[in-house]
Amino acid sequence: MIAQRLLRVLEDVRGVTGSFVTSPDGDLLIHAMPGYFDLEELKLTACRVTRILQCGAANGLESEDAVFDFGQGRLLVREFVRGYLCVLCESSVNMRSLRLTARLVARGMPADFDMPEPARVAHLWEGLDP
Repeated sequence: MIAQRLLRVLEDVRGVTGSFVTSPDGDLLIHAMPGYFDLEELKLTACRVTRILQCGAANGLESEDAVFDFGQGRLLVREFVRGYLCVLCESSVNMRSLRLTARLVARGMPADFDMPEPARVAHLWEGLDP
């Protein structure tokens, strides 16, 4: 699947832990997160991130991307036509490189994400040796 390969491209940026895509409504569409991330918690995170950005937009804070800083990490969220691309990374990541790569990945996402289906959520780390 093209979307899975695109999410793997983000891992070329040093410091990226994983990534996921949400619909504009907050549904988790696909993810490439390590196995220690619980799928239900990831779905909840996708919904929360979407709500936060929509609240910002409702208050006039329109932007193409947002960065959430927490502890040792960051979450870059890039809005695109089909939803939000979310990239979890270390705080030391090169943000310029990450933003450029995220922009290219978001542009390449396939159009079939317009109709989210629960079955489409793919866990890309299953079956891989640690």
